[in-house]
Amino acid sequence: MKGGIAAVLTAAALLGASSGATPIPAPLQASNFPVSPTARDGRADFDFEFGTWRTHYRILRERLAGSHDWYDCYGTSIVIPFWGGAGNLEDGDLRCPTRYVGGLTLRTYDPQTRQWTLWWGTRKLDVAPPQQVGHFDAFGVGRFYAYDSWHGKPVICRFQWTKVSGSPHFEQAYSVDGGRTWETNWTTDYVRVTRGTKGVWNAPGDSNDDFAFLLGTWRTRSVRLLHPFAGDRKWETCAGTSVVRPFWSGSGNLEDADFRCQSGPAKTVAMRLYDGAKRQWLLYRGTPVKGLALGLPPAGSFVERGVGDFYATETYEGKRVTVRDRWDLRDGRPHYERALSLDGGRTWKIVLTTDYARIAATNARSASSLSESGAKSTPSSSRTARRYSRYSRIASVSCPACK
Repeated sequence: MKGGIAAVLTAAALLGASSGATPIPAPLQASNFPVSPTARDGRADFDFEFGTWRTHYRILRERLAGSHDWYDCYGTSIVIPFWGGAGNLEDGDLRCPTRYVGGLTLRTYDPQTRQWTLWWGTRKLDVAPPQQVGHFDAFGVGRFYAYDSWHGKPVICRFQWTKVSGSPHFEQAYSVDGGRTWETNWTTDYVRVTRGTKGVWNAPGDSNDDFAFLLGTWRTRSVRLLHPFAGDRKWETCAGTSVVRPFWSGSGNLEDADFRCQSGPAKTVAMRLYDGAKRQWLLYRGTPVKGLALGLPPAGSFVERGVGDFYATETYEGKRVTVRDRWDLRDGRPHYERALSLDGGRTWKIVLTTDYARIAATNARSASSLSESGAKSTPSSSRTARRYSRYSRIASVSCPACK
């Protein structure tokens, strides 16, 4: 519902607060709105939105122009939790008089600051910064803010969540005077329906099955090089579970992962979006404390079923590196590998691998306890280092980030 969307959807006056040309995908940056940690534990504050919904949108036709002319859009949404409810994904759509939009909202809770961060995106824009940050108060009102602009005019954008007659109600508003006054330009009301109701979650249309091999519930084993450029070759082994669920008819998927490592437990989320215009996948990832990783996500495609490379440029331990995320199938099971290059893609150092073994979804809880005990039984660091601490050279690279 946010920044950069005007570059594509201004004609429909849909959400978004930047009228200039915006790169797609846009690089993610740190939150631009200052917040202070709060004392109240709000990790369950979005629980009221979990489920399946019919949605009714009212959108102001002209913003910051004194307009009172609204138009209506209708859609559907399904909201699924991850991280035990400390994160959630909303898969939704809007049918407007002149436009159809497939959208998403990813929300993550930081247990240290006790703030929520909200990222919004569409099938055309991918994830569209800036993200909103904020929290719910003791009365059940959630307010989330970002600095943005509308047709070149600086604004504060506010998302506000409340309950109306027990159902979720959302409003977006802009302020041009530092938050003293607000103009509401978007509202959404939700009505709960059953999962079997026809909606965006089961509608035919633009779909992609490249990641179909990864959908389901898995037991995982990861091996991670702790300090890739320190020369100490110290590896850590983690055992865990992952649940991978599709959205956008398979053109997106969300991986909710937990790990039991030698250094302690960890949680991650991976959100993978297919860009149909560029015929490539974007691989976003995040953690509870850091949220989604900043910068551009790894991008790439599959060359055959289950086999694909995805590239990005990142700063890693103070060094600018090329990142390669590689997926393939080994004995019919998913295998993931992350490698770094300091020489533009000529040589690669493998820093992380994950192997997946499928389990029944109903056994996910017991698998989690098994992973916790499994983390205590790990191969020796020297044997792990011999297996993974190497530079791999590949004959040819289709690597835009390496150029």
